[in-house]
Amino acid sequence: MDKTQNRNFQIIAAVGVGIFLLFITPNLKGAQNAAMLSAFEIDEFAQYPNLIGMLTPGSNLYETIRHFLIYLHYFYGYPFYFLSALAVLPVKLIYGADWLRHTDVIVAVLRQVINVGPIIVACILLTYIQTRFRDINRSLGLFVFLLIIPAVMVNNLWWHPDGLAVLAAVLILFFLDRDALKLGKSFFIAAAICGVGVGIKYIGVFFALSIAVYIVWAWITQKYTFRKVITAAGGFLGIMLLAVVISNPLLLFPQERAALIENQKLQFEQTSMGILQANTQPYFANEYPEDFRIHYGEPEFIFMTLAGILVGLSFSKKRWYYAVLLAFVVPLFLTINFAATRRTHYFLPAILPLVSCLSLFFPGKNKTEDEPQVASSNVVQYMIVFLMAYQALQFFPRDQKIFTDALKKEEQSASIKFYKDATNALPAGFDSVKRVVYRDWKVYFPPGGNYLTEMTWDMPTMAYIDSINPDVILLDRENIALFSKPESVTNSVNPGNTRPVHEFYLAAEKDEITGYKEFYEDPFGMGFIKTEYK
Repeated sequence: MDKTQNRNFQIIAAVGVGIFLLFITPNLKGAQNAAMLSAFEIDEFAQYPNLIGMLTPGSNLYETIRHFLIYLHYFYGYPFYFLSALAVLPVKLIYGADWLRHTDVIVAVLRQVINVGPIIVACILLTYIQTRFRDINRSLGLFVFLLIIPAVMVNNLWWHPDGLAVLAAVLILFFLDRDALKLGKSFFIAAAICGVGVGIKYIGVFFALSIAVYIVWAWITQKYTFRKVITAAGGFLGIMLLAVVISNPLLLFPQERAALIENQKLQFEQTSMGILQANTQPYFANEYPEDFRIHYGEPEFIFMTLAGILVGLSFSKKRWYYAVLLAFVVPLFLTINFAATRRTHYFLPAILPLVSCLSLFFPGKNKTEDEPQVASSNVVQYMIVFLMAYQALQFFPRDQKIFTDALKKEEQSASIKFYKDATNALPAGFDSVKRVVYRDWKVYFPPGGNYLTEMTWDMPTMAYIDSINPDVILLDRENIALFSKPESVTNSVNPGNTRPVHEFYLAAEKDEITGYKEFYEDPFGMGFIKTEYK
């Protein structure tokens, strides 16, 4: 980079650091202990004990290394847990033996390093691809706009693989852009990242068509020999597969490989059919989804980004880049659209590069050969900027609410309030002896005192309740409302497994759980206690 580019990069990096620091305070919230994670993000609650297990020393060096490798939660690949463990290792070293008491610090580090940081880096790279940092107004404007998309704000407030998935996708695009159809070193670096990306929510898989388009485009336009093209394609595939294995070392151990494959088969089934309730309705079915509008913008804005990529494909000096991007975006969108389970953050790896395409129309001077801008009239340029500014104005109140809600999440939590009020409603001296409490996933109940908490990922049934014999049962009204209905059985992925769940929640709704009576309820949940204590 020349002096101007370097100066502009430093300004953008400084803004990125400021945004990174801005999220520290809200990311310290909602994690006073491990149980509190379930009240806000059930995925964090499921992941957390597995990460702690990785960093728990064994009785000898072999067991310690085994703990670090055998992470057990095989719904996600090893890169996510490996990088998460590295991120919190300094916390363990700083706090020593008492490090587990600092759950808020541990979780904040995870949220910052695994989600906030990668998203910021990804947005910097997308800005470089489109502007080369030559014009500070175009560069800073695009960078800030990407970061104020509400879906990005939401993704910055939890610990999940999606930040890494976005970064992996953007890094692949960055190194392909850097390679510029040469099929050289950067092309093979993209192959390695693609392999690592396979272990991060399969994001590397969605580049299969993109890489084919890239290789064919290089072959035709650069007039490479067929041998060179086949060698490059074989090299890419070989490096990618090697990176898959290296970044997921459990594939080398037969027992763990079998467990990993079984977990992935289950995940594919849940993605295609549903987790508990079947879902065959496409995401973009009859109308523009409201949650997508809130998190990504009005339909006109999204259509504008699609127009941007098509204009780039038709008129840009780097048409190949937009062909590669389109070949990545389309399979990802279609997969999410027809999947049974989907949330708006799944679209981030596609939407951010799409939005960055709008910089094609940004006004400004000194556009050079390596910038993908297209020639357009001043009217078009300023119209695009105006529409983006209008969309930004729509984003600001949503961003403010997302950020403010994160800061106040503990005070506003219906789950935490339910816990406090329900425990106050228990008989005097109830906790003077050991008690067993069953709680639904999202019901907060911290560890400690004479309470032993139980829960099940398979959903409770009367047989399960009988097996653990709890003194208190605390249920989430959302579960009661869903599973007490007969449709929960008929719409179930597995009606045979869901029927006893339905029977249990129906009994709860009617206050007819055998051996228990309702002792407390509020809009969030219902509490039941053994009849002998009433």
